[in-house]
Amino acid sequence: MKITKYMAMALTLMTIATSCEKDLEPYSNSDCYLNFRFVNSDGKDYQNEDLAKTPTIISSPVLYNFKTHGTIESDTIWIEAKTAGFVKDYDRGFALEQVEVEGADNAMAGVDYVAFDSQEAKRIQIVKAGESYFKVPIVVLRNNGLQTKSVVLKVRFKENENFKNGFTMMQTRVLSITDRVSKPSAWDACDLDHIFGAYGDVKYQLMIEWSGKSWSDEFILENYNTDQAYLSYMDQVFANRLEKENDTRIADGQDVWREADGTAVDFTPKAKFE
Repeated sequence: MKITKYMAMALTLMTIATSCEKDLEPYSNSDCYLNFRFVNSDGKDYQNEDLAKTPTIISSPVLYNFKTHGTIESDTIWIEAKTAGFVKDYDRGFALEQVEVEGADNAMAGVDYVAFDSQEAKRIQIVKAGESYFKVPIVVLRNNGLQTKSVVLKVRFKENENFKNGFTMMQTRVLSITDRVSKPSAWDACDLDHIFGAYGDVKYQLMIEWSGKSWSDEFILENYNTDQAYLSYMDQVFANRLEKENDTRIADGQDVWREADGTAVDFTPKAKFE
């Protein structure tokens, strides 16, 4: 009786399992979607619900400063993004559009950036075959107006024949573009006051000119995360160069290097507990 009972139970379970298998439909949605990536300090992607709780992450701009990139007249900013849906074995073009930001100096297509619907832009607005993670290219342009102001460029994915819009909170990114000396956001994030002394526009410009390096956010973060000894070494290089330059300036009847408020440029690191 027990054997018969167990066999009956087994047959029942097999019938249920077979029925469930028949009920499961294979994933057949052919739609593909695009989302910008937002990554935390641990390198993990923020999810849509995380961004909904902290929308400032979305509105925080990607900063680009021509002043820290030499004499180039244009450059490409690469923004991380990802697809959702089936990966394809062929290249697919995607589309972008600008969103006006109320109350801001909005970037102008053809003046501050290459228009997204231009042939130049369309050639590089591509998700390559087999890719699910890719980078969105934004070609920015240098112009005289950027020497006195920053412009805002808010970018949004635009649906086309290949892609639909994905998660609501992952559809836009904001860029801030300028060509004037301004404090990089990484300066405070990396506590550079404790390596190079208090920030100053003149000091920052001298650092760029004397080293031939950009001292952009990317450059600072890369060295801070991988080689802080290099930053300390460069502080000594700058301090020695400043001393020699000031001696020469004084000998020529000029004042030492100073900030706009009259404070003398100084590369003495601030004490950690100041």
